[in-house]
Amino acid sequence: MSKMKGNDVNDDHPDVLASGEAARLFPVLADTAKEGRTLSVFLACLSRIQEFGSTLLKPLGLSVGIQSRIQAFTEITLAKSIEGQFKRPDGLIAISRGKQSWSAIVEAKIKRSPLEKQQISDYMKLARANGIDAVITVSNQFAAVPSHHPVLKLRPPKNVQLFHWSWASILTHAKLLLAFRDVEDPDQRFLLTELVRFLEHPISGVMRFDTMAGNWKAVVKSVKADSPLKKTSDDVTRAVASWHQETRDLALILTERVSSNVMIRLSRAHKNDPKKRIKDDIDSLSRTKELCAEYDVPDAASPIRIVANLGKWTINVSMRLPAPTDKQKTRARVNWILRQLKESDSKDLHICAYWPGRAEATQKPLESVRENPDVLQTENRSLAPTSFEVRMVRDVGGRFSGAKTFIKELEETVPHFYKQVGQRLKRWQPTAPKIAEAPKENLNVDAKSAEPSESDQPASPAPQTS
Repeated sequence: MSKMKGNDVNDDHPDVLASGEAARLFPVLADTAKEGRTLSVFLACLSRIQEFGSTLLKPLGLSVGIQSRIQAFTEITLAKSIEGQFKRPDGLIAISRGKQSWSAIVEAKIKRSPLEKQQISDYMKLARANGIDAVITVSNQFAAVPSHHPVLKLRPPKNVQLFHWSWASILTHAKLLLAFRDVEDPDQRFLLTELVRFLEHPISGVMRFDTMAGNWKAVVKSVKADSPLKKTSDDVTRAVASWHQETRDLALILTERVSSNVMIRLSRAHKNDPKKRIKDDIDSLSRTKELCAEYDVPDAASPIRIVANLGKWTINVSMRLPAPTDKQKTRARVNWILRQLKESDSKDLHICAYWPGRAEATQKPLESVRENPDVLQTENRSLAPTSFEVRMVRDVGGRFSGAKTFIKELEETVPHFYKQVGQRLKRWQPTAPKIAEAPKENLNVDAKSAEPSESDQPASPAPQTS
């Protein structure tokens, strides 16, 4: 939080507001103002449910505790305008604690309404003019983390931060708080339950990501035909950006299914710079014909890796585990992984064994390995596998190029893999060392030998001299 910017904490309205209504649970708005209604209900809950507000604001770098005061307003006008233009953002969040405060302009969209670059740029300038710390956008578009924005090439002015929440992420966080009973106050828990019910209803305008943007079909067919991709093409950029949005939505779907926070694995460079992430994935797509993502599931045996191969029209999902080192023979190590998959449906599942040195990996269908564990053995039978990868390979065919059907296949395949494989796998761990037993000969001593000898007697103390 920054220092208090002249706000009168005894006033219900921060000084930056010329006018505004406190966010209401039951907003009195026209039937056409669906966007304002959804935002008002959400902001009212954000400001009144302490655990909910803390959960959403913590990733923005804000520590919101019971001593913090969260205010939320809609239909606002700010004290200072820019360039003589009249701008009216959808809302404002103001947080105060002692002599510190933080505030953010809120811009919201529902259904398929996209965020507009010029409008957000204007609001960032407006925030700077009024000493407001941030602009937060809320829409059905997705971002890997709140500091990544779905609208590319936006550059916030100095001293103004830019964040984004998807409606689906807001809904998922609310569901998790309820699932784990993390909201202590029964009245606040009731409010959060009602918010979930509202956001899940079509009238709220909240939607999942269900369509790849841009000319997805043309990009897929171009890769399938082995035509070179133009890295600066808008279609390619939007295809990769859509993949990033879908991977975030998939993380939220997994989070709901396992009732635990599933996170996308990002390098430090990609966390700090979403534009670099876009560029690197475009470069990777042009070289490998693949779009990739990895997820961390709490307490899972390893990360889950997803590869969408645009050249082969396949979706691959996999997890890789080190082989147990207490077993020396290949068959014993293979049987170790097979035992973990004994209840798994073998359809589309394969086991890949990795070997030491320059030996090539070997891969066979799970059913074949079950019939003969030696089928994975290399020509050098003295080698034992160092790790195993369990893969689900789905040949999607023509459905891969469909903007909607691709997402449908992906969102069915990944949870199915986790159910059949991910929740069953466990990493091998060496057993704890045991205390060695005392040698038996030390225990069989007779009483006579146990008596101290003359040489064992303590020496008499030396006489004292005056």
